[in-house]
Amino acid sequence: MPTITRITEQKRTPTRRSVFLDGRYAFPCSVNVVAKYRLRVGLTVSEDQINEIQRGEVRQECFDKAAEFLGRRLHSRAELHQKLLRHEYPAAITTSVLDDLSRMGYINDERFAKTKALSAAEHKHHGRRRAFMELLKCGVKSDTANRALDEVYQEVDPIGLARQFIEKQIPRLRRLDPVVARRRLVGLLQRRGFDYGAMRPMIDEVLGRPDEPT
Repeated sequence: MPTITRITEQKRTPTRRSVFLDGRYAFPCSVNVVAKYRLRVGLTVSEDQINEIQRGEVRQECFDKAAEFLGRRLHSRAELHQKLLRHEYPAAITTSVLDDLSRMGYINDERFAKTKALSAAEHKHHGRRRAFMELLKCGVKSDTANRALDEVYQEVDPIGLARQFIEKQIPRLRRLDPVVARRRLVGLLQRRGFDYGAMRPMIDEVLGRPDEPT
């Protein structure tokens, strides 16, 4: 069986190592893989062990990539799954990595759903319907999404939320023909998940009734 004769640090990536077998370069791996498999000079390794080490390296790369995504923002499990598959990590390894991240608390769809729901309500001025659709697009299950939205939107006044949004649009709307302004505002509110029936009195207040001069 071949023997590890050298393990050297890669110049461009200090966290990675180059492993040499019987004096010849064999494969690269991360320091975590070196530690996990207890690689050291003088260790003899079989072909099966080498294959296992290389699978371990792919898994470590997948884990590191997932951690990189999570470092940028929260992700749902489904979002991370799709991103990792796009990087061509094997499905079984991807699932195993996501299971580990879930156990470690780095992936939590309930926390993700509540955080996204809060952002939708407080910063984006989205109605509940739009927030629900956005969560589904992120791969959050409908029951998880509804629980998060129930918790967030029970504290939110939809009329007040819509009013905040409308107030930002008034200067622009005032420059338009009243009919065009009304149609545009209705479309904007509906795309943000607000119910037209509930919003109509406020639209009438801001733009006047359709049959009244504004």
